[in-house]
Amino acid sequence: MDGVDEEQVLAKIRTLLALERNFLAEERTALAEFRTGLALIVIGPTAITIIASLISVFAGAQSIVFDVLNFSFFSGLTIVGIWISFRSKAKSNRIKKKKEKVKKRTLEISKSSKEIFDLLCDCFDEPV
Repeated sequence: MDGVDEEQVLAKIRTLLALERNFLAEERTALAEFRTGLALIVIGPTAITIIASLISVFAGAQSIVFDVLNFSFFSGLTIVGIWISFRSKAKSNRIKKKKEKVKKRTLEISKSSKEIFDLLCDCFDEPV
């Protein structure tokens, strides 16, 4: 192969690697959203219990109103946490599929040049 073809192959591989880095950044963001959702799920029931015990010090009708407000707010917070977790998990799965496509294309493109494939063959998971 002449140098021009190898340069084009390397340029395509660099582009695909940059795309994969972008997908990795998006996946980190999705995992951070998942972590936030899990935190909201855990905080909700704990906060309901703590605030309910503090409100129980008050007697009468005010206590029931505060209990209802407390329960509704933190239940809503827990539901939002569950929604965030499921949404971010689905987003992470979509990104993983895109990353696999990029890896397959990188392998296909690197096979077009023997020198480049020999250089990168250890980096691929697929047996050659």
